[in-house]
Amino acid sequence: MLFMTSSLVLALGAASVLAADCPSPLSFPITTKQIDPKVPDSFMRGIAVKIGTPEQTILVNAWPDLNNTYIYDQQMLCDPTIIWNDEICFVRRGGIYHEEDSESFTKYNDFASAGGATNEITTTGTELGVKKLIASSLAGVEKLSVGGSDTSSVTIPIGIPRLRWDGGYTILHALGLGANSTYLNALSQSNKIPSRVWSYFWGRQWGNGAPLDGSIVFGGYDQEKIIGRNYTQPLDYSESTGCWTGMKVTVSDLILNHRNGDDESIMPHNSAIPVCLVPQRQLLLEAPGFVIENFEKATGMVNNGESFGLYWGSQVYNNTANPSYYDGDFTIALSNGLSVRIPSSQLLVPSEDIARNGSFITDPTRMQLPINRLGTQPATLGRFFFTSAYLMVDHEADTFTLWQANPASKSNLVAINHAKDSCASEPISTDGGASNSTSGSADNAGGGGPNGAPVQPNVAAIAGGVAGGVAALALIGAVAFFLMRRRRANNAQPDRSSGDMTDGPAFYADGYRPAVVGELESQYQPTVRELPASTNYKCPAVGVQQYHPNATQQTQQPHYYGEYYNKPAEVEAGWAYEMDGSNRPGPPAELSGGTSRVS
Repeated sequence: MLFMTSSLVLALGAASVLAADCPSPLSFPITTKQIDPKVPDSFMRGIAVKIGTPEQTILVNAWPDLNNTYIYDQQMLCDPTIIWNDEICFVRRGGIYHEEDSESFTKYNDFASAGGATNEITTTGTELGVKKLIASSLAGVEKLSVGGSDTSSVTIPIGIPRLRWDGGYTILHALGLGANSTYLNALSQSNKIPSRVWSYFWGRQWGNGAPLDGSIVFGGYDQEKIIGRNYTQPLDYSESTGCWTGMKVTVSDLILNHRNGDDESIMPHNSAIPVCLVPQRQLLLEAPGFVIENFEKATGMVNNGESFGLYWGSQVYNNTANPSYYDGDFTIALSNGLSVRIPSSQLLVPSEDIARNGSFITDPTRMQLPINRLGTQPATLGRFFFTSAYLMVDHEADTFTLWQANPASKSNLVAINHAKDSCASEPISTDGGASNSTSGSADNAGGGGPNGAPVQPNVAAIAGGVAGGVAALALIGAVAFFLMRRRRANNAQPDRSSGDMTDGPAFYADGYRPAVVGELESQYQPTVRELPASTNYKCPAVGVQQYHPNATQQTQQPHYYGEYYNKPAEVEAGWAYEMDGSNRPGPPAELSGGTSRVS
């Protein structure tokens, strides 16, 4: 009896140590919040963060190319050619931070003194103001927690911008998740996450029924939100790639999935588009002009210009020139073997904006295609790509991984831990889930000899008192497994604490419609349905389907469309196309009006 009691105490102690030393991933929703408490319809979508003491709530988005986190205060610095007054700016920023009201904010002379990262990536394609961002920002140290959870609360260096540096359409506060992310470093060093890994799914904003929240995970990924095998590539931030986020892929085909089951490519024969994954961008795709031209030829859609709304640069189609809209899906095929199918509900989307009084509004006479022609920047896949793709960035392995997303509300978090100890995680399998192998399982207990023949145990070596030791170890392992499983289950549910911000409505559910332009009453809802996968289209097998860090890396050699890509294939490491000469839309005729916001 004494032996059993001692064994149980030992087991509980060992389990407590294991649970403390092996942190679980943290997951938080990407959702819609009411920004201005005085304006009921002032909605924006993002990641809720509590900052300061007492806590203030703002919305942020993930920036994979920034090492520091940048938070806007009363100097909101919106672009007046896009944002017409301060109230619009306040809502689109996701609220503002008042450092003067925070007891936990400490000002420093510069980022180095505050302990921040002293370098940001400034290669081609980054926001133009990034080069001066560190030198010009007000540096300080502040308490910050994603989701308002104590488990994600850390004190980190932050920058408060003092020069307009972003494009204005990216808009939300910037949570830096780059290779030297001060936020990920702080979480890891305080043993709150198992690794400097983060994963991202934007969720679904439109369609029948309520929208689906997205999620951001620190220290692992959400197995419920992935389908099929993964495609992993090395992160590469070098100037030669032309991809400032380190995540460069090649689009080998763009396919219209018509509702009648036919599939139609809108890419020129033997062409490819190198693109950079940029989750903070406001669109689905920025690409050469032929993508839009071929889309309109194939669908018969008539273009009515480009949007100045929330999805700035999108192609606008009104219902006068387009009595019927394209109602099919859109597949983006990558040369690494992954195909991501964008459902019709996330492809042609309602025309949405923030009104002068801060209200979220929609124009029922117009729909938008979130694709823009290139200006002077490389091609990008933006946040709406992640309505249907799931991303994981592993800064400890220097890789990024993509899956087809499973739009599920359930959560099943999987830790990624590269430690060479009991906390080490299982390898990610190529079938979309964690490896099913379990160390010490009954199937593996006997080991194996050559050609799978079982190894005969040495009975003499394991006789006598060893049996008692095995039983004790089994008890320890069982209790530890139980406690860690319960801990994981508790952490699997996203933390939805939002502080002072009110949850946004179910935008397209039966009980609510956002305001309409000119009326602020009801919301137009297009009739959209997701389509079954088609079997009529056969894609050629291209590229290497799985990156292996120890394998010999082979350079893909796609052919490039002559009008847009005239560089030879041997320089594919760079961005192998010429810009088509098109420019971003100019500012609207009316730029003034409205009153400045008084907080």
